[in-house]
Amino acid sequence: MPYLICVTENKPERNLIEGFAQNIKQLESSFQTNMRKRKRDDDDDFDYLYGIVTTARDWHFLLYTPEKISQGNKLPLSIEFSEDALNKDSVEYQTLRNGVKRVLDVVVGLLKDRACAEEEPERKRVRIEGYCSKK
Repeated sequence: MPYLICVTENKPERNLIEGFAQNIKQLESSFQTNMRKRKRDDDDDFDYLYGIVTTARDWHFLLYTPEKISQGNKLPLSIEFSEDALNKDSVEYQTLRNGVKRVLDVVVGLLKDRACAEEEPERKRVRIEGYCSKK
């Protein structure tokens, strides 16, 4: 499966539920399109996609499998921005920096996971199934 992550920007004036619905529809469509294009060697393939729904301030992460859609956390990761964050000596600057770092850590982790998925499919299967069973 190609290494896919679907990102949906949710405009602040829109309902967040619409952003989730749009992202899930993109995930389903991407999954189905890739399954049709892909040559299946056996029935033991384990495929999943990641979704990200964001307002730029709040970041929600999804894991899509054909059987289940899971949300990374009930509460989003947030990036707090104010004009005071432009001052490198301020608490607001550190808060902004920490928020961006947390979000980027997750995004980089998702990218690394998808890039390595083909190399260690059984380990990925166990980890993802374990994650899904906790939700």
